[in-house]
Amino acid sequence: MPSSPHLICSYDDVLHIAEEIDLLVHAELVSPFKLDKARLYGLNKNCVPSLLGENENPYELLMETVRPLKCHAACLVVTGWAAPFENEMGNDQEPDCRPSEHPKRQRVRICVAIGEAMIVTVMRTSEKPEEVMAMSERGMGELPDVLEAWWNGGSD
Repeated sequence: MPSSPHLICSYDDVLHIAEEIDLLVHAELVSPFKLDKARLYGLNKNCVPSLLGENENPYELLMETVRPLKCHAACLVVTGWAAPFENEMGNDQEPDCRPSEHPKRQRVRICVAIGEAMIVTVMRTSEKPEEVMAMSERGMGELPDVLEAWWNGGSD
């Protein structure tokens, strides 16, 4: 975690938080992709994490958890399915089916971290469970948007 108290606003700070929370969760799970409930961690100004809540539904977790005033960063951890977006022509496009039904599906664990004005997502896949990959963008789907709304004090 960043070693000195400061605003957690750089990409590297938030990436480091996502990676550290991923390591924390990875160390305690027997099966790296079996997490019964989504987890939300808050970090204080010294970047010490504490579990803010758990829920089977990550969206409900964010709606029912109030952001603590002294929360300088947060990280949401979920597991699920992922599938490639690439079609036969090599173009990225929305898949024709749910990731869990795709023939090339794989299990993933995703850590979406947020600091001041920055969201970073890292993930592990069942194909390469020991490799933590930083996603090139903030992440796919609604989860980063809902986390950002929670961070900013709203649930919409």
